[in-house]
Amino acid sequence: MFNRQFHNRRHTLMQHEDRGFGNGFGGFEKMFASARGTDRFFKKGNLQFIILKLLLEEPRHGYQIIKDLEVQFKGFYSPSPGSIYPILQMLEDRGFVSISKDGKKKIYTVTNEGIQFLEENASNDEFTKHMEQIKKIDMDKMQELRAELQELFKSFMLAGKSAMKDDKEYEQFQQLIKETKKKLLQFREEK
Repeated sequence: MFNRQFHNRRHTLMQHEDRGFGNGFGGFEKMFASARGTDRFFKKGNLQFIILKLLLEEPRHGYQIIKDLEVQFKGFYSPSPGSIYPILQMLEDRGFVSISKDGKKKIYTVTNEGIQFLEENASNDEFTKHMEQIKKIDMDKMQELRAELQELFKSFMLAGKSAMKDDKEYEQFQQLIKETKKKLLQFREEK
């Protein structure tokens, strides 16, 4: 009976996921995820794991969780309240967190069931492995790259808009896109 209840809770927990990228990575992380062949930064259940792990360190309120995630990702990822609060509600419904009040704020604390869930699913926590990879990334270089790519994208968009006015220019622009793709693929294959 306990195993069935646990399985049902685990299944329900894994069905919920972060549905947005907040204000941080935005299209930038989606772009890299697409290049890697993945759909999103947080796969099913990963955001729940990280929230539970944050709450395991110390009880927090929702806004504090959002800010702590932003700090962990050095500003590249900031979840929206619309992605965090439904997850917190779901974690409460599953009995993985309890709520206390501090003035008007709800303070979330991991329950024994939440701790047990983390312990029993530690090997399934792909997000922790992903976080270790992120810690190795030079975030200053990543920010520089992001700015350069945004500027390049803007230049491509303006050139494309201009090329739309003339068939010959449009063909030349299409050739530029093909050559750029080819060079990028060659660069990736060399690595």
